[in-house]
Amino acid sequence: MDPNRISEEDTHCLRTFLRLQGNIDLQETTLANQETRLLSESCRRMKQAFQGAMQKVSAAHLVQSLQLASEKASTMGASWLDLPKKNKPDKAPLAHLIIDGNKIPAGTKKVNLTSWHHDKGWANIRNMTFSDGKLEVNHDGFYYLYTNVCFRHHEALGNLTGQILQLMVYVIKTDAKRRNPVVLMKGGSTKNWSGDSEFHFYSVNVGGFFKLKSGEIISIQVSYPSLLDRSPEGTYFGAFKIRDID
Repeated sequence: MDPNRISEEDTHCLRTFLRLQGNIDLQETTLANQETRLLSESCRRMKQAFQGAMQKVSAAHLVQSLQLASEKASTMGASWLDLPKKNKPDKAPLAHLIIDGNKIPAGTKKVNLTSWHHDKGWANIRNMTFSDGKLEVNHDGFYYLYTNVCFRHHEALGNLTGQILQLMVYVIKTDAKRRNPVVLMKGGSTKNWSGDSEFHFYSVNVGGFFKLKSGEIISIQVSYPSLLDRSPEGTYFGAFKIRDID
């Protein structure tokens, strides 16, 4: 017999394996019956070799699929893996504005105080917008808002004896459509400064956490702006983001 030729029995085994490979449910039962009927050692070895080869092919296919998925994830990382990071600033938004003493408005009741420095001295701003003397939010989140306003008066500037002064500060939020302003915080006191003192001084400080959305505007209103302390450590306001909105 030619040793390079496969026997008819082995050929029959091979044909059976190939025919049954597409039917998983019948494969094990039929092969078991074939093994009972075909008792040759060569047929059993062929079955083991065939099954081992199929397992290796399946494992190789799985590894290749995982490699392709990994390469795809690496290639598309900037477009979908990092998607939750889009529209988020690299650094947390913040602002600290100090009074601009050269543009103090007049009035005694609620007066819009828009005279601020945002880029001078201790003032600074990052990932927020300063426009028309107001702060505009660029990124949704929970923010801490604060303001400190000092009222002071020297007798040389005029006599306030007997006058009732309601010295107030208001933190105002306006929605993205520039309407429906609401008061977020207020503070102050009613004062009656006598003429017995050369100097008069009163300070108001308010602060709190608020949920703000992109496009909303924060501004300050005060009463009697002509009495404001014009030093940067006396009158200022600002905001900084604490965390994202869930």
